[in-house]
Amino acid sequence: MPEKKPHRLPTTVLPERYEIRLTPDLAAATFAGEERVSIQVLEPVRQIVLNAAELEIQAVSATSADGTLIKGAVTLDADNEQATLSFPELMTPGQRELQIKFSGILNDKLHGFYRSIYKDADGREKPLASTQFESTDARRAFPCWDEPAFKAVFQVRLVVDDSLTAISNARVIRETFLPQSGKKEVVFADSMKMSTYLVAFIVGEFEGTAPVMVGSAPLRVWSVPGKKHLGKFSQEIGKFSLEHFSGYYGIAYPGDKLDFIAIPDFASGAMENLGAITFRETALLVDEKKATRSELERVADVVSHENAHMWFGDLVTMKWWNGLWLNEAFATFMEMLAVDAWKPEWRRWDSFTISRAAAMQVDGLKSTRPIEFPVEKPEEAAGMFDVLTYEKGASVLRMLEQYLGADAFRDGIRLYLRRHEYANAETTDLWDALEESTKEPARALMDTWIFQAGYPLISVEKNGKELVLSQRIFRYLQDSDVPDRSWHVPVFVHAGIKGEIINKTVLLTERQMRVELPQPIDWAVVNAGGHGFYRVRYSSDLAAALKEGLQNRLSPVERFNLVNDAWATTLAGLTSLTDYLGLIDLFRNETDLNVWTTQIISWHHLYRIFDETQERSFQKRIRNILTAPVQHFGWSPREGDTDLDRQLRGELINALGTVANDAACQERAREL
Repeated sequence: MPEKKPHRLPTTVLPERYEIRLTPDLAAATFAGEERVSIQVLEPVRQIVLNAAELEIQAVSATSADGTLIKGAVTLDADNEQATLSFPELMTPGQRELQIKFSGILNDKLHGFYRSIYKDADGREKPLASTQFESTDARRAFPCWDEPAFKAVFQVRLVVDDSLTAISNARVIRETFLPQSGKKEVVFADSMKMSTYLVAFIVGEFEGTAPVMVGSAPLRVWSVPGKKHLGKFSQEIGKFSLEHFSGYYGIAYPGDKLDFIAIPDFASGAMENLGAITFRETALLVDEKKATRSELERVADVVSHENAHMWFGDLVTMKWWNGLWLNEAFATFMEMLAVDAWKPEWRRWDSFTISRAAAMQVDGLKSTRPIEFPVEKPEEAAGMFDVLTYEKGASVLRMLEQYLGADAFRDGIRLYLRRHEYANAETTDLWDALEESTKEPARALMDTWIFQAGYPLISVEKNGKELVLSQRIFRYLQDSDVPDRSWHVPVFVHAGIKGEIINKTVLLTERQMRVELPQPIDWAVVNAGGHGFYRVRYSSDLAAALKEGLQNRLSPVERFNLVNDAWATTLAGLTSLTDYLGLIDLFRNETDLNVWTTQIISWHHLYRIFDETQERSFQKRIRNILTAPVQHFGWSPREGDTDLDRQLRGELINALGTVANDAACQERAREL
């Protein structure tokens, strides 16, 4: 008999459709509610257990088999956030309707159904109410089966002051003004079948942009009065990415409309409620004329990320919170695809190398964790909202996509979504679909990356016509208890042999592997394209060959990896500091922002550990490296500069004036 878990709900009764009517009082920070829930009773029961937290339940009843109404009693379990509804007679299997009357508070904790106070353009305080239900806070707004596998249809009615805007997941089908009350009832269409954590209610003074159509669905951006003009950019990338994903997934957007709502008080970046995505203002509203490229990139990323969830997360949802990583990692991967397709000049996959490097930095620590780990209580899922879930997860998916091929990978994703649409799935279901679609061992490969903490260091040597690849775990601290692990590593090789270029992909599954090429090897790039989530350490002869042709043999991403891997192995004591400094001396003619960024970060770290004599010598070295590129880019924008050129100019001048302590640079900055 399976062990009963007090925080999990029994599966004897399943919800099928909720009709929810809520009357929020923004001034008093309370709300009243009533709901009708169509349920399917699977086994004879006298009690129904569901979730409720910080709610008062005034009355409950259910229909019997013959359609008569039976009144029930309520027992609340605050510790497990559950309500037990007890009935005087046995409920036999079949369809029933549950009726519950309840009330609650609009809390100030930024989760559940909460109230937010903001100041308008005249400095007056204004209230609004919004929701944040992920992971387990829908139960603070209405009694419900608040676990992702209990999917149902939601039909919402909000009774609000007639001067306010009300938004929920589906389109408005009617507004009825209630005489003598100063209120109106806003009735929304049925949602698709979805999980409780994706339900949303937003009430307040909002202005909406004119809609743009994506298929048959209108897309609007909502903000508090005075900020509507800042929604144009996000509406543009919203439309583009939604259409892009419809094509990629081979499934039309599953909602009947899509609203982006900028909330002044919001705990996270954004939340992927179906049809009513809520955002922190700075992640949605932006002035294109004044914003930096990184600010525009942030908005484009977040909007695309949330739109990707409309399919991957909302249409197909994890069964339990241990699968949260896949939702977030896949949406991160998809945001890159969409933004790169929208603004190819931003070279978004190139700049993602910075994010990948940040994940590798954390994952090289002894305290790291696997991407997916067991989650018993829902609150344990909070530990997944980090760089390992988002950036490492997206990186290993990108590595898998590059190994399988972009089209084959996409076909597997389409199969997965079609097979599980409007339902729930586990990580293994995705691997099943990919294996069926590509005939490649996706599960065996990905299990080594998902369930093991850390990542490998690939050492590369040449032996005539052979490349000798070996793997070991990479750790910054090489202590005696470093675990003995290996991965299934897609190794992308780009090599020069007798004037020819060879590209080859192999799967390294053992400790060591020999890769034979047609002729003796002149030079080789391992992790060609830069998409592998591993570090590479070259033998001295291969490293020397690469240094001879940095600009023509290595792409910008590959040069980034060369520097970043060398710096990481220096920190780990595997590469000498002399060798690392000798490497960065070769980058005086570098023009790529990301390559410079990883070098400059390392310089700031080194600056902290040198004594005064070493510091002066180091500053002189950095001045020698930076002088030529600063002269090349100058201090003022030039005709034909790209966004990346303008950003790089600032980074180089900043480094010359700070870490290099260049007096002339500091003086010029004062003048300007």
